[in-house]
Amino acid sequence: MMEQQKDIIVIGGGIIGVSVAYYLAKQGHGVTIIEKDDIGAGSSYGNAGLIANGFSMPIAAPGVPIQGLKWLFDKSSPFYIKPRLNFDLISWLWKFSRACTEKQMRQSIPILLSLGQGSLDLFDELLAKENIDCDFKKKGRLILFTSEENFDAWKSDVALIREFGVSVSLLDADGVRQLEPNVLPSVRHGIYCESYAHVNPGQFVQEMAQMAKKEGIEIKTGTSVLGFETSGHQLMSVVTTAGKFVPNQVVLAAGAWSPEVIRDLKLKLPIQPAKGYSLTYKRPPTGPKLPLQLSERKVAVTPMGDLLRFTSTLELAGFDPSINQLRIEAIRRSAREYLPGIEALEQEEAWSGYRPATPDDLPIIGRSKMYKNLILATGHGSLGMTNGLITGKLVSQIVAGEQPLINIEPLRAERF
Repeated sequence: MMEQQKDIIVIGGGIIGVSVAYYLAKQGHGVTIIEKDDIGAGSSYGNAGLIANGFSMPIAAPGVPIQGLKWLFDKSSPFYIKPRLNFDLISWLWKFSRACTEKQMRQSIPILLSLGQGSLDLFDELLAKENIDCDFKKKGRLILFTSEENFDAWKSDVALIREFGVSVSLLDADGVRQLEPNVLPSVRHGIYCESYAHVNPGQFVQEMAQMAKKEGIEIKTGTSVLGFETSGHQLMSVVTTAGKFVPNQVVLAAGAWSPEVIRDLKLKLPIQPAKGYSLTYKRPPTGPKLPLQLSERKVAVTPMGDLLRFTSTLELAGFDPSINQLRIEAIRRSAREYLPGIEALEQEEAWSGYRPATPDDLPIIGRSKMYKNLILATGHGSLGMTNGLITGKLVSQIVAGEQPLINIEPLRAERF
């Protein structure tokens, strides 16, 4: 088998992988991305495109397991778990339930806020230097409510997030319509968080890949990792369908596939593929100008230039590539409760992809304790687009032996 010497191998060509490659290349490293499909082909393509810097509440929160049990057997629910005997899933659910505490939530919020702000700062820095076509906008995010009861229930979350210095506005019906006039009369309240941004995620990943190429990185698409050769606490080679690579360092940024990629290394990463869906339409003239969240239905709505995307659901069903039409119809039905003219929209694409979900909803970033030249950069859940740039920067600092911008100790894999 052909053997090639490499400086740094990055496994995964989504937003995390290309961001890591870009920042490492800016440091002068020779970087090769190995991607089993195409660049940005996974969950980096069809997601909501949010830079979620603000209302940073982890999915693992008090009360979520009880709500999840109510949704468990409803295949159209926002959070669906396909019943099956799978040890990894059972172990993940146990860890998830243990993370759904007030204490854990309060520990997670400042971490999520620091990651989000770090990425937003890097967006500003990047866009000031590079000519990037990705429909980046800083307009905040508006959460819509049709239910008085649900709006009241959210007030405790607003009070909590304000404790951490986040600016959040509670709006009545008139206040909502000042920000977004074209909502249905059923919308009675809103919550506005000004610190969000949004982007066309597919375009942004491609732009990042092109910028990384200009910095000299090599991209090998259609290349699968078959295994590793090790010696003691070192990865000696990465064996792929395109030959054997002998790297100085390896960065694992394979998203939901990360546990499978390193299974032979006897490393356990508690990551489940959390399947999400999106519907993308041509954006009508009366379409929303702000990113929205349809609160009661757990649907995100994001304007992306000429497009309008609806994103929803978290489905723990393993790697099932099929499109669940019940979920697609649930998104359409939900949108019709808040916004006018949904029936007349011209659909561009129905999509599904796998988010790499950890039990505590925090990413895994840091050097492996078992293999000294392996860096983990995975498990970003639904916040991959939010945390892509900051993860790339943190990994580059780890490689350089610098003090990371953010304390990564709570993000180490060993916390599980």
